[in-house]
Amino acid sequence: MSGNKTSNLQLHHWTGADPVLRTEFNENFKKIDAFAGQLLAEDPTPVQLGYGMQVVNAKQTSMLENVSIKGRTLVNLLGRDGNCEDSTKFKTGNGAVLTTDTTHYVYGTRGLKVEIPTGSTAGNAFLDISGLIKNDQKKKYILIGEVKNGNGTSGVLKFSDEAGYGVLASFVTDATRFNLTYAKIDASQIKASSSFRLVFFIVLGTGGQYAYVDGIRLYEISQMEYDSLDSMTPEQIAAKWPYVDDMKSIYSPYVIKYGENLLPPFSEYKLANGNGIATDPYVLTITSTGTDVLQNECYVDIPAKPNTTYTLSCPAITGKAKLISLDSSKTMIANGTYSTSQRQSKTTEANCAYLRVLFSADSAGTFTFTNPMLNLGPDALTFRARNDDYLLFPNVQLASNVDRTVYDTLFQRDGKYWKQTRFKTVDLDGSLEWRLYQDGSGYRAVEVSIVDGLSDTEKVIKYDGKTIPHVFPLTGADQSILSRSSRVLQLTVSNSDSGWGDLYKDLSTNEIKAYFLGYKMYVAGGSADVHYNGSGTRAWAYRRPDGGWQDVGINVPTTPAPGFTPYKLQYQLTEAAVEEIASEGGITLHEGPNQVEIGAGMIARERANPKRFNGGDGYYYIINTDYNMGGQDLTGSKLRYRVKKFTKVYCNQNIDNKWNYRLLSSAYGLYQASIAESAFNPTAAYTVTYLALDQYAITCNLESIQGEYASNLKKVVDALAAHQADVEARVSTAENLARQVHISQKGVVNPWGDNNSAISKATNGYQKLPSGLVLQWGAASISNSGTVTFPVAFPNYVMHIFGQVETSAASQTVGIGSYTNTQFSAWTVAGSQQTIHWFAIGY
Repeated sequence: MSGNKTSNLQLHHWTGADPVLRTEFNENFKKIDAFAGQLLAEDPTPVQLGYGMQVVNAKQTSMLENVSIKGRTLVNLLGRDGNCEDSTKFKTGNGAVLTTDTTHYVYGTRGLKVEIPTGSTAGNAFLDISGLIKNDQKKKYILIGEVKNGNGTSGVLKFSDEAGYGVLASFVTDATRFNLTYAKIDASQIKASSSFRLVFFIVLGTGGQYAYVDGIRLYEISQMEYDSLDSMTPEQIAAKWPYVDDMKSIYSPYVIKYGENLLPPFSEYKLANGNGIATDPYVLTITSTGTDVLQNECYVDIPAKPNTTYTLSCPAITGKAKLISLDSSKTMIANGTYSTSQRQSKTTEANCAYLRVLFSADSAGTFTFTNPMLNLGPDALTFRARNDDYLLFPNVQLASNVDRTVYDTLFQRDGKYWKQTRFKTVDLDGSLEWRLYQDGSGYRAVEVSIVDGLSDTEKVIKYDGKTIPHVFPLTGADQSILSRSSRVLQLTVSNSDSGWGDLYKDLSTNEIKAYFLGYKMYVAGGSADVHYNGSGTRAWAYRRPDGGWQDVGINVPTTPAPGFTPYKLQYQLTEAAVEEIASEGGITLHEGPNQVEIGAGMIARERANPKRFNGGDGYYYIINTDYNMGGQDLTGSKLRYRVKKFTKVYCNQNIDNKWNYRLLSSAYGLYQASIAESAFNPTAAYTVTYLALDQYAITCNLESIQGEYASNLKKVVDALAAHQADVEARVSTAENLARQVHISQKGVVNPWGDNNSAISKATNGYQKLPSGLVLQWGAASISNSGTVTFPVAFPNYVMHIFGQVETSAASQTVGIGSYTNTQFSAWTVAGSQQTIHWFAIGY
């Protein structure tokens, strides 16, 4: 042997006498050494995950690490009107007939139908956005909508000013589906002196013909975005600028890595009515009485990536199967052909968003399908049950300014996740200490303290979804100023909104608070549309869903009006803050192609209230809205949002795999969850994690997630070792905290502290913290072994309750618990009249 060694493993070169053998031997050593060097290389592979579905090819199994996300905020200058749920929000100038349609829509539950008036060749509906687009000649905007032709010639969106300048989007003639259409707007082309800006939806054709529109949005964009629009596809535009109600930031982002088998258990399929039964998680039996293949179809829709090959295999199949490609609105792109083959492949089209996997039979008899598998690639893989990985950031909000030059950042460090906060979002409701700033003609200026805000960075959304523009100095209604030097937000309120007449000079703090709780002041006994000017008796009313007013009497209201959405403020902080945030789960990429989904709006561990269906089917249900099943009201099992898909149900914080998730076309949402009565624990606290269907109401799309994964053996081992150390550190911290809590609970619990003036034992109150936790507190009297049931401010949270009973002798701890129904658990206390003080923490 010589001193010459290979570079990686330091193997000695052979120096034998035979030159041929020596060369071959040393060449093999070099190959082994090079392979080992590749395995031991230390550079991780960076990965950028875009919004939606993508495929990541991992060289070997490894964890997704060093995840980071930049914040984003979208402000729809049309507020909530572009959701087209209410035709009265639109105006028409030529007698067109405007209605909402519950069959043709993209967002919410309705779309806007515009019908051409008799004797005309066009009909239009428009929104007046005067004052929302500033006379800044450097601004750029994009107008986007979803249009579907009915029986007219076409439908089109148009932006116009009072001078007649107009920008048209593409004309839509397609009557089979909604099509995204857009127009980019250069403010330098708008007449600077124009006081009117209008967004039109126009239908062309003849009298009585119509078209549909939904999801109209108008966003301010950067010059770079404006320049890149012409090279973007409609799908890219839809992903980058989705429809949102008023102002939305990224909320509850998530990463899902789907298992190698993309098919869920058969219990999650839309099963043929009475013909299809899931006898085991991956065993389907279809009992057919005829030859109608449609009557026997059982199917599931799987998110798919365009221009990608998928393979469906089923080693035990006695019926037939096929694949259908669908677009983002689940309109069929290409129909497959039913086959009895155990294997079939399909390459998706450029606009494919889902693959519908169908199993059926076209003759009488009993047919079975066992262990089906849908995987990426042209080759069928060995069956395995679906096993998805999730990485969730529940209740995390990531915001930015309009041009995204300043933004919140989520990042990973030392095995934990952190958020650098640059923006703050608060509800401007009646819980704040409002005060009068100055009077104006037809409006009042009010103010509230904002001690950590950077001047002129405020974005204010009114209760009706309209954007309140920044104006200095204040000159009229619906204007705002945020001042760092004065440490206040000043906001103007019109008399027509508040009911405060110009002649009423004694406006109090509580009366201002009442307005921000959703009430209008007026003269008792008169019309709520008449302002109070200082004479007569003051009274208050709130607006009903039908547009009328509901009187609440002459006492100043102190609780939010039913259904009222408060003003919302977002502003940039004077100084950035870093805080640790909660995360759930982790992502492991398997070797080969991985289907990965990036999104937001994942609702984690929301309190659920399963309700038994008394029709005799022996099941408890979680329904995602007020729902009537079999004539029975299951309202009590309502979730906060409509469900796009369930992820997991938890029983006392543990995953409960006994629940079934069923695709239900009649549900208000897409899925319902159910569990057999024999498996249900009526004393347990159930929570649920699910993806919200109505994303536009809670979040905007994130654009990308940065991360990396180990592409070699050494890095994988190093990452696992570091991860294990981080896990042990977190577990030990959690154990110590739990031990401290247990010790503190042995004594008298005093969650108010000795000098905490923010939470008073003498009053009832509630608060939502930026972390997502909620607090509620109050007092109640109990006498002679009576019970007390506590009010509910946060019905969708699991509340942990602390209580004390105060007697003339001493305080006494009476219980610590949690509620699982719509009201707090009641405590029973013996003795004469006493006062119980209670405090609850929820998530």
